[in-house]
Amino acid sequence: MGITLNVHSIESFATLEGAGIRYALFLQGCPYRCVYCHNPDTWKCGIGKPKTVDSIIEQMQHYKSFYKNGGGLTVTGGEPLMQADGVLELFKRVHSELALTNTIDTSCAVMPDNINEILHYTDLVIVDLKFHNNQDYKHYADGSLDNTIAMLDKTLQSGVKVLVRTVVVPDINDTFEDIDKYVEIVNRYPNVIKYELLGYHTMGVFKYNELGIKYRLDGVEPLSVTKLKELQNYANSKLKI
Repeated sequence: MGITLNVHSIESFATLEGAGIRYALFLQGCPYRCVYCHNPDTWKCGIGKPKTVDSIIEQMQHYKSFYKNGGGLTVTGGEPLMQADGVLELFKRVHSELALTNTIDTSCAVMPDNINEILHYTDLVIVDLKFHNNQDYKHYADGSLDNTIAMLDKTLQSGVKVLVRTVVVPDINDTFEDIDKYVEIVNRYPNVIKYELLGYHTMGVFKYNELGIKYRLDGVEPLSVTKLKELQNYANSKLKI
């Protein structure tokens, strides 16, 4: 029957998860618990809709004409590298059978044994650089900056292009001093092609209520468009990209 992936959802015509029009595969399961996560329904492992690699390739083949001009597959989540064997098989076949590009959007929460092989078949890695120190990673995400640095090191060794993203939350990481520290990390990696700040929003809060999970940022207002633009312009002025 082949390898099966636990899928949370699929967007056949995504435009925000890499270059061109993309088949975005949201995989189920994530070990992090980010306070601003808008998809808490992706956290739990071992659930979701089982889909074989064969069926995903078949569906992508049906839409292949839309994915030309740099488009292709993006695996995201949840944390896609928790299902690393399936991702590797899928990436191999997207390259060999469809001649399309592969993007992986990762929180860097896990480092699978086959990461080097996965990166060999990867055209772009979207890295979620959540916080610029381990203390905030632990407090706000139950995670580790060390994991993210290790993944960035791997991408540099593999020569894979990287897009780095950071969600900016009011009163947590929204100062110029915070941006300086993020940029200091990003500037270590010449394979980074873009650093993008994303504004905190509350569009997924209703999911916490539905799931009976306490929302830790209750009452925090979304980051204003003006503040986001100001911080992005400041970051751009410091970047070596």
